[in-house]
Amino acid sequence: MKFRKSQLVLYSCLSFIAGVGLASFVVIDWKIIYGWVLLGVIILIFGRIKSLLMLIGLCLLFFVLGVSRYQLSIPNINERHIAFYNEQKVIFNGVIGDEPDVRTDQIKYKIAAEKIVINGQAKVIKGLVLVNAPLYPQYQFNDILEINCQLAAPQPIEDFKYDKFLAKENIYAVCYRGQLKLTGHYHGSIIKSAILKIKTKLIWVSGQILPEPQAAFLGGLLWGAKKGMPQNVLDDFTRSGITHIIAVSGYNITIIAVALTSLFIGLGLSRQRAFGLIVLGIAFFVAITGFPASIIRAGVMGTIVLMSTTLGRAGKITNTLAITAVIMLLFNPQVLIYDAGFQLSFLATLGLVYFSPTMSKWLKWLPNPLNIRESLATTLSAIAFTSPLILWQFGRLSVIAPLANLLVLPSIPMMMLLGFIAVTLGLIWLPLGQLVAWPVWLGLSYILNIASALASFNWSNLEI
Repeated sequence: MKFRKSQLVLYSCLSFIAGVGLASFVVIDWKIIYGWVLLGVIILIFGRIKSLLMLIGLCLLFFVLGVSRYQLSIPNINERHIAFYNEQKVIFNGVIGDEPDVRTDQIKYKIAAEKIVINGQAKVIKGLVLVNAPLYPQYQFNDILEINCQLAAPQPIEDFKYDKFLAKENIYAVCYRGQLKLTGHYHGSIIKSAILKIKTKLIWVSGQILPEPQAAFLGGLLWGAKKGMPQNVLDDFTRSGITHIIAVSGYNITIIAVALTSLFIGLGLSRQRAFGLIVLGIAFFVAITGFPASIIRAGVMGTIVLMSTTLGRAGKITNTLAITAVIMLLFNPQVLIYDAGFQLSFLATLGLVYFSPTMSKWLKWLPNPLNIRESLATTLSAIAFTSPLILWQFGRLSVIAPLANLLVLPSIPMMMLLGFIAVTLGLIWLPLGQLVAWPVWLGLSYILNIASALASFNWSNLEI
């Protein structure tokens, strides 16, 4: 039996993914791993090119590579790592290495530890700590802090594997209550600092041209700043099944990207020109969020879907998806099992690429102004493929989601386009931005009211 090169690539990638998956649950002795490598090499030596024996050897080697990559991602917790001092009260210095996560009642800082004081002696250390702090005073990206607190190892919270959730971000220590003191400012990461300052300015402008919660909602649409949205609005979105429009993931980006493509095509642009504009938009979105790994992954997934819809070659996108998954897992293998966003991104992409054409045929009876039919077909396809995972991961099923998306989704691309124009004009001259923001406020209010009305039904969201 002979195999094509594309088949060898696909099966090798799937073997790597399977190896990462197994290692996520079972620690395998390195002696066994070395034995598998030797066996794989022997099989390859005796296998013929493109034969079944060669395929088995390749799959075994890639499987071992996946296992090895996961096990190498687990850090060595020694006295040079901050997590070594968990369950102790310590004083350590570190840099805020990412944009602060501002919540309604607290701020979460991701601190890159640099120095710890033990028995009056300072030691150089490494590792990340998640520090929970009051809303005031607020510190910024690249600030150097001295932190006095009781370190703790992350623990699961009921059915939520919080420890694994943080581990995928390389965080193995948390500080729930501590005393923070500003000691300096780190002058690295100039580009990221500039991007976050621009983002802060955009958030300020959106707050000036729109009232709340519309301003926070627009921030969620344009740059993923959903954490400033009121909890009741987030609950309405969850119950009505439209959280994906503000959730920063490949799920969100793929749906919005295809919807915007449909809008541009409906306005008369060619599919290729619409593709170029949306890819530039995705690049801008990734940049304005500060290049976090999760958003980069989401941007890649969105671009892959656009490629398949633009080129009309969904059947040839399989290897691209498999290779993309392998590359992402090489950077961070822990996202395969413990990152719901990663899983939802791939499932949504599979739905959009493979099921959307069938869904479009089923929706031929719908009118198609501004290419709304294709936009709705992609959304329902993504919902169909992601609902089982949402049900399994979160124990809920939004019964009202198809109707909610039918009513809401057609307005999303236009709101994003007008909202972006309004914020941009607001940067130049605030009154001009406020003038353009009136139709944006109207459209965002419509979406908020629809979500609230549909979420009010007792049967809209089933807890299972």
